[in-house]
Amino acid sequence: MDARGKNKWTKCFEVKNVILPIGYHLGLSAQTGQLADNHDVLMMKTYEVDLVPGQTFNQEEALKLVPSAEGEPDRPRTPDKETSRTSSVLWTILYVLLAIIVLLCVIGVAIVVWQKKEETRRRKRFY
Repeated sequence: MDARGKNKWTKCFEVKNVILPIGYHLGLSAQTGQLADNHDVLMMKTYEVDLVPGQTFNQEEALKLVPSAEGEPDRPRTPDKETSRTSSVLWTILYVLLAIIVLLCVIGVAIVVWQKKEETRRRKRFY
């Protein structure tokens, strides 16, 4: 962090031994006592942990891991919302119907424009 703008950077915090299941995302947030303020994240270093030779990766066990970090107290966990298959199917059907309606409107406008051009062309033919 360079609080005074003198290009003298200090580390804000460091967390070691973070355990995250696969499929999670890393996010940052900031808050101050001011009513409005902005914060810029200039750099964030993350590293992928490689397997030790001879170690195997079990995806089912990785999905069951509970997020934690060394030295951090456990916090209450809110379970992820399950999205029902029927709601995703209904949204897909809605989007398809909307696309069909838009396509029909575009075709209708194209037909009207074509008919007007044909009508104009027929009138000019006898001049």
